[in-house]
Amino acid sequence: MKISLVRTSQFAFAFVAAACAPTNQLQPSHTTPAITAADARARIYAIADDSMKGREAGGIGNFMMTNYIAHEMSRLGLEPAGENGTWFQTIPMVRRIVDSTSTLSVDGRSLELFSEFSPLRPSETLRTSTVLDGKAIPVIYGGRAGDSLNLLDPADAAGKIVVLDAPLGASGSPTGVYATPLALSVARLPKAAAVAVAALDLITPATANGLRRGAGLSGNIVGAPPLALVISQSAAEMMTGAPLSSLRTGTRGRSVDVNVRFIEQPVAFPARNVVAIVRGSDPALRNEYVAIGAHSDHLGMLATPVDHDSLKAYNRIMRPEGAQTRSGAPTAAQWTAIRSIRDSLRRIRPPRMDSVYNGADDDGSGSVALLEIAESLASGARPRRSILLVWHTAEEAGLLGSAWFTMHTTVPHDSITAQLNMDMVGRGTLADLPIGGPRHLEVIGSRRLSTDLGNVVDSVNTTRKVPYLIDYQFDAPRHPLNRYCRSDHYMYARTGIPIAYMSRGYHQDYHQVTDEPQYISYDGLANVAGFVHDVALSLANRNDRVRVDKPKPDPFAPCRQ
Repeated sequence: MKISLVRTSQFAFAFVAAACAPTNQLQPSHTTPAITAADARARIYAIADDSMKGREAGGIGNFMMTNYIAHEMSRLGLEPAGENGTWFQTIPMVRRIVDSTSTLSVDGRSLELFSEFSPLRPSETLRTSTVLDGKAIPVIYGGRAGDSLNLLDPADAAGKIVVLDAPLGASGSPTGVYATPLALSVARLPKAAAVAVAALDLITPATANGLRRGAGLSGNIVGAPPLALVISQSAAEMMTGAPLSSLRTGTRGRSVDVNVRFIEQPVAFPARNVVAIVRGSDPALRNEYVAIGAHSDHLGMLATPVDHDSLKAYNRIMRPEGAQTRSGAPTAAQWTAIRSIRDSLRRIRPPRMDSVYNGADDDGSGSVALLEIAESLASGARPRRSILLVWHTAEEAGLLGSAWFTMHTTVPHDSITAQLNMDMVGRGTLADLPIGGPRHLEVIGSRRLSTDLGNVVDSVNTTRKVPYLIDYQFDAPRHPLNRYCRSDHYMYARTGIPIAYMSRGYHQDYHQVTDEPQYISYDGLANVAGFVHDVALSLANRNDRVRVDKPKPDPFAPCRQ
């Protein structure tokens, strides 16, 4: 298949130039009220252009992106719903990165930062410290993370570093999906000096990148909780003095010296959610809202450029889900396949070095789908309830924009009846995943708080000319990918708002610089936008809001897949 070499359209140049202008005014978009593949293509080639520098939250690219979205909302005549009558809600984002001088040593042997140990920054559901400085801190083995049958007495953990073995996934094997088990242990052992889970060898490249790229919300650390660490299995054995499989809960280990801290720095540009309203028509219901969301940010830029086609070829063979896949060393046969794919790409186009995480699918596709929905709603008959449109920032930094919005909603929190989230809706073909195709759609969380919401999603699907074959497998409890906890919808769900998360799945370009516009399925993207549009209208036009008939979670408790 020939792959387009188009990198920058005239539309993109006009948009970028206007976004950088002092007036922050953009050129009008030549789009139509209908949700179309052509409009989606024009928008994605603009927002996922190299000139956007990867749209990292707190950087110039995401600032330009939020300007563009706000300009479009103004052009469409929608109602601003940010702060002080604007389109924007600025979040108090800071760069919170591990100090490169941080150390952890056992018997005088220093462990290597990020290879053998990695401190974890605090989040809304991981209440942990950002500093630990101490000599000869005793170590105690706490069992396996997430094992409720083998719990360490909190009194025995006080003042110690608690080492936990990696949690078990749904298959019964150790997994690098440690977030919930670790957060539960930190909450249970508030007097521990630190809690360390031996899962560093098991994490995906995407998680490893996240450990290095720090960010957070200022002022979200309360009290003096334990430090949280992810460590390698060999580091855990050094700290405990024996293989973890030979230890019983409560076994004392060695003493370690720790000097860990995080550095906070201001961001270069404001990190902003964009919020707009399509006001409802029914006087009795227009102050209730159906929320639709996507995230406007991505990962920024690589420090060192890589060869685009070589990476594309390697990932096709070795990392079918991009940074989600942990890959080993290629075999001789795999190297032959990689070189064959690279050479076939070389016959189409010359080599190109690449350093920009364009994020065409993640989540340029969701952001553009939301723009298309907004334009369609603005031009049609207004629904009975209002539609709340939120482009969240800093999703890639830890769901920071949605966390801030749901704790500081710009409309009354209880007036939000449901939230529909779109993240990575631009791929999902058979070329992307084995179960892909035009009818492939993954839905997560639609019945976790509200049976009604799940029923609405399914009933709207049955009315489609070509219904989706909705895949609910990623909503299964304890699914190893933990996807219910990994996008902005969860920040709504944790506060009791029913959610449905729509995606078309991971692929070889996930969290790679190869996530570019030429690989997007624009017909598929437009179809998802149309489906979410119809679900939102169905929810907005009901006589009754969807019922919350399942238990609401503790908003500060760790998320449970």
